[in-house]
Amino acid sequence: MNRKILYWGGIFAFFCLGLVLTLSGIFFFLGITAAGSRASAAPPVLLSQGGPVPVPAQTLGTSPVQKGPDQPPGQYVRILTIDEKTNTPLPAVLLFINGLYAGMTAENGSFDLLITGPGPNSSTIRAVKDGYQDITIRSDLIRPGEVLLNLTPGDIIPVEINGPRESEINIVFVPSHTSFNATDNTKTELDGYPGGETQFASDVRTFINQTFLAYPAITSPSYPLPRDYRQRFDFYYFWDGTTYADAFDSCAGTIPQDYWDNVTFSDLTIILYPSYQGVYSGPPGQPVGCTNPNGLGRVYLKISADMPSLAMHEIGHGLYGLMDTYCGDTYYAQNDPDPNLWSSKDGCREYAGGNGWDPDACRQVSSGVPGGCTKEFWRWDPDPDIMYYGYAGTFGNASTKRIVSTLMRVSP
Repeated sequence: MNRKILYWGGIFAFFCLGLVLTLSGIFFFLGITAAGSRASAAPPVLLSQGGPVPVPAQTLGTSPVQKGPDQPPGQYVRILTIDEKTNTPLPAVLLFINGLYAGMTAENGSFDLLITGPGPNSSTIRAVKDGYQDITIRSDLIRPGEVLLNLTPGDIIPVEINGPRESEINIVFVPSHTSFNATDNTKTELDGYPGGETQFASDVRTFINQTFLAYPAITSPSYPLPRDYRQRFDFYYFWDGTTYADAFDSCAGTIPQDYWDNVTFSDLTIILYPSYQGVYSGPPGQPVGCTNPNGLGRVYLKISADMPSLAMHEIGHGLYGLMDTYCGDTYYAQNDPDPNLWSSKDGCREYAGGNGWDPDACRQVSSGVPGGCTKEFWRWDPDPDIMYYGYAGTFGNASTKRIVSTLMRVSP
């Protein structure tokens, strides 16, 4: 069963938090059997016991569909996927019937569904292919015939793909046309993203290598990462040459609505801007990084392309639901399960002892300055804790335990 990470943002606007849930979808799929090729990363359901049946190439437009000589007896619905601009068949399109993965199209752009008995009068068919906009239609799949799906080329460019979107954590990068000068607290308008798509794509790849692929070096060895953790991510970037995010329109920036209309699968969107000028010292300046939990499927953050350590801090919020452990103007809560922040000293000590950690390492969230900031919350991870320092540090036992727990809920 494929599993998917979803994100609940709650009511705390522009707060560095992304609560992570795992959703195992259960769908009912009656009366239709897939009879085409399949993706190795996500086996289709309700195939015949002998596995998928090869689909012979046939002339497009033939209706009703006739079974090939190597196919089992029965009647078929043929799904045809076409590039809308070139009117050519599209192979390797992932198909989902009534929300459940069925398989992918053959080289001639076709996929056959064997009708095995009565089914729903109306079914949904969703087609997914990198480089194209997702499309979902309703169709009658209870009698032989053809269903034509015209896919429109999209603006989502794959960077590293390790499996179907439904079984991966999907990270999408969006370019910003703004930066910030902290010396005079002014937003800098840029002519698009400096260096264009070539530079943006290069910055994205460097960013991935310095953050998502760097976990082994900055996580606690007490909680080993899954050996294949890198294969649990798919990375994309958005580029159409005209649409940009504004990283400094608010704390976490803003993303054009058109982006959300086209990108329905993102688990975390990262607004990337080239660089931050000067040093952030608080309002009225704009922070270097910020995370906005904007509800289901719309969690996003902003970060400078050249600050990977702070990026790890913000990704800790947006992807894993880690809490800030510094003392300041932020939001605090005990983020069960697998917290890295506790609402009482006793709770911290009990959790630490139950996991074989030193309970005496629990300490109150504070600035460390006599008479300075204190909060009625407790942390355990030793310094330099990246959720405390932001610009440097590592993930301790508590943070790493939560990261690993999240990754283990994702089927590679």
